Order: sequence, then structure tokens, then C-alpha cells
Amino acid sequence: MKVLVLGSSPNAFAAALTLADAGHSVEMLETATVPGAPYVTIEGGEAGLAYPHFCPVLAEKWGLPVANLAHTGRSAIRSDGSWLHVRRTGLIGASEHDSKAWPHFMELMGQGAELLYHLYSNPQPPAFLAEAWRELGRRQSMEVLRLPWMSLRDLLDEWFEDQTLKGLLAEVALEGVAQGPFAAGTAYSLLGRWANGQVLSPMTMKGGCASFYAALRASLEGRPIQLFHYPGMPVLAPDQRSLTVDTHTFEFDFLFSDKDARWTYTQLVNPRYLETEFNRAIRNIRGRGVWQRGLGTCPYPAHWPDEARLDLIHWEPGLVRLEKAWDRVKRNLDVEEGPLQLCWPGLLDDSRPADLIQESFGYGSGWISAHLDVQNRKYFTPVDYERDWQFTQGHLFGADRDLSQSFFLRPIPDYEAPLENVELCGSALHPANHTGRSGHWKALELIRRQP
Repeated sequence: MKVLVLGSSPNAFAAALTLADAGHSVEMLETATVPGAPYVTIEGGEAGLAYPHFCPVLAEKWGLPVANLAHTGRSAIRSDGSWLHVRRTGLIGASEHDSKAWPHFMELMGQGAELLYHLYSNPQPPAFLAEAWRELGRRQSMEVLRLPWMSLRDLLDEWFEDQTLKGLLAEVALEGVAQGPFAAGTAYSLLGRWANGQVLSPMTMKGGCASFYAALRASLEGRPIQLFHYPGMPVLAPDQRSLTVDTHTFEFDFLFSDKDARWTYTQLVNPRYLETEFNRAIRNIRGRGVWQRGLGTCPYPAHWPDEARLDLIHWEPGLVRLEKAWDRVKRNLDVEEGPLQLCWPGLLDDSRPADLIQESFGYGSGWISAHLDVQNRKYFTPVDYERDWQFTQGHLFGADRDLSQSFFLRPIPDYEAPLENVELCGSALHPANHTGRSGHWKALELIRRQP
């Protein structure tokens, strides 16, 4: 069987490697301007995701360098110049009330995240999941059960009094999510980030994410996989047996699309080949990009604490401030003071300049220039992500990661692909996103279906 994988994210590589290991002929084709999205390093900094989310089990299977991940912590600077440091071992610079509540909050989130991680790690929920939930006991199981449905404001107000701590946790949850912290179900986003280990131990990749993409490409050596990069808009033949981009034509028995669901079934596949109900569902997917990167040069300020040098630093976070910023985004107004995170990856990774500053702007704000003297700044916005990487509306995860959409078009019993030989294999299939699991699972499913 000849399979064409359209795309070059970790899910595309996972699908191709799984199929090749099973003896199938595989070709990979990237039609975006920049291959490897969203793991793209430009000028020593991350233009897309800050670190590889790749599944450790799959990384070990194919010998990928997850050992090159460097862990950091989180800190926040308040408007009065004081600092808060968030650690697994406790809070530094927090009130006595919040310091006492922190370990109990971590325990609750850990229990909920463990259950969610099993959902992320298996295409079908394991049988022991319900039993594991019941073992928490009546009170704690109910506390865990209500987590996904709560707003971040309700959850964090129950536990903490420090607006900076609450704002920091809310910013972690809503990075790349088109919602404010007052919306119901936003606590699910925090739970998902907790399950993937992104809250307390954010990471960076030594050498940048480009080094991980290079390792993915190197893993193709010695396998019957060819990788092509022809930028342009691919055209799928009416019989869905060949695909043409520019003057290059690729024939296949089966096509896996690593692109998001909306792009695949509106740009690649002609909607007239799909059922009306399916077309309506595709167009209802919400995926507005609200995240941009800034790269520049600026030494770490000498008067800032050493405890934050290696951290991801949140600038004056707060729940109300975050909600006000989102309210302006909803009304298509400029965000004057939105969520902002800073880091100096070169302080953890000597392969990059020590004065390289990386900025993550939530909701597209860029107001930090008045506070830090950042030189040679270059922005990467949702417009760039859509134009250069073919992410619909510039959303890096294929769709909003809120509770209502988390299992849309996912591998659940009542979902059937609308075309016989064209299916998704990317982040649109599962909230695990760019971990490689979606591509691996879909490849295994195709292998099982073959006689």
C-alpha cells in the first residue's frame, strides 16, 4: 500500500514512521512555506511552540532526543515590583494563606490531570479509568469531576487570594486559547496543561525546536520514506487517488492529512464531495489564533532576582486584567495591556545567545516595549502562521482547546471519515495535539484494516 502523508508536524512523522515500520511505502509532502511547523526556530528563538510536546514513549521508540529538554520554572512580577515564584516545592513571595493552600491544590489538580492523561494517552478510554476515579473517594472524586466544567475565575477564587498567582495560572491555561478566564469550562484548559506537564515545569529544547525537527528528519534515514517540500496549494484529484502541487503529482492508495480539519475539508477536499451536515460541522469549528511570538535581544535586567533568571516570567498577571484584554479582542479592538510572558532561553542553553529574549503575547498585544529595551525585535503573528504554515486562522492547535471542542472529530465510536481513502492524522484528532499520538494511532488503525 502506498500512503501519502500531507504535512510535516510530529504527527505526520509519527504516522509515516509507524507505516514504514509495518512495511508500507510512504511519501511525506509539505506544502507550507516553512516545513516542520509548529516546531520552528528562527534567529535562535521559537516562532511557534516553545518546546516539543512529543510523547516520550514514541520518542524512545524511534530514538528521538527528548533528553535535550531543559526544565524551567515560573515567576511573575507584580505592578509594585515585587516577585512571586511558583515551584513544585512551594510558593516564594506568596501570602501565608496561599502557601498553605498550594500543596492541596496541587494534589487536586494532579488527580484530575492523571485521569485526563489516560484519556490523552489512549485512543479509547481504558477500562480502569472509572475505577481509578471511584478510588479517590466520594468527596475527592466529586471535586475532580467538577473541575472541567468550572471557569478559571471560580476555581482560582476558591483556592487563592493573590491576584498575581491567579493570573499566572490563568495565563498558563489560556495560552493560545480564544477565551477569557470568566468563561465556563476554562478550568479544563488548565487541567489539560497540567496533564501534559506544562504548568509547573515549562521546558525549552537545547538548540531550539529546529534541533528536534532535524532529529525527526534524521529518523527517516534507512526507512522507505521520502520527504518532499513543495510550497503551494495542493489540488486533490476528483477520484481522490492523486494530489498535485505546482507541477508535481503524487499518486497514492491512501492519504493522511496532518493539516487541521477545517483546512483539509475546505481547502484540500472539495466540499461538494462531503455531506451537508458534515460541511456545516466543519465550518462551526472555532480556531481563531490569539497568540504571537516576539524575538529580540535584551540582557536579563541586573536588578531582577536570580531566582527568576531561568524561569518563564509573567508580566503583572491578573484575572481581571486578562478578562478585560479578551473583552477587547472580542470587539476587534487593540489590546493595550494583555498577557505577556518572557524568557531568556540562552541562559539555559549555551548554543543560543545569552541576551536573546523570547516574548509570548496573548491576544496579540505588544505593549512591553515601554518597559524593556528590546532591540531587533521580530514578530510572528497568527497572520504569519496561516500564510506560511497553513494553520487555519493562525491557530497552532487546529481548533480551540476548550471543553466543547476537545473531542470533536476525535477517534470516538460514532465518528466515521467522510471519504474512504482520505483521513486526518494531526492535532484535529485528539486534544493531545502535537505529541505524535494522533498520527501513530491513525497509522495503526489503517494497518489493522488492511487484509
